[in-house]
Amino acid sequence: MKLDDIFAAKDSRISHRPRLTIEPTAEELGLRIDDRFKNNQFMELVKEIKSKPHGANILIVWHHGNIPRLLRALGADPRTLLPNGKWPGHVFDWLIELRYEENGHLFESKRIKSFSLSTR
Repeated sequence: MKLDDIFAAKDSRISHRPRLTIEPTAEELGLRIDDRFKNNQFMELVKEIKSKPHGANILIVWHHGNIPRLLRALGADPRTLLPNGKWPGHVFDWLIELRYEENGHLFESKRIKSFSLSTR
């Protein structure tokens, strides 16, 4: 899969984790990390994503605590994707895949327990 955009929560005083997590992959793929949005600005992130052309492959790296709310804002149900609707604090290798129809409606969501992004 070719990625079109990578978003990571903006660095805060206490955490750089989302950016640091995806930085090596972004460098390998030659993509810039869009980190304009703070952790609590996930609704602004969703608005930005919805303004993009349909069919784009977008990777989002965010803080665990806001992932359920981000999923809900993107049209997914975190209760069906995450244990008790929350991202476990000790889990760092899950990926949630959301797929949308041409008209922008979510038609598939699934959790992938371990992932790697190919550079091919």
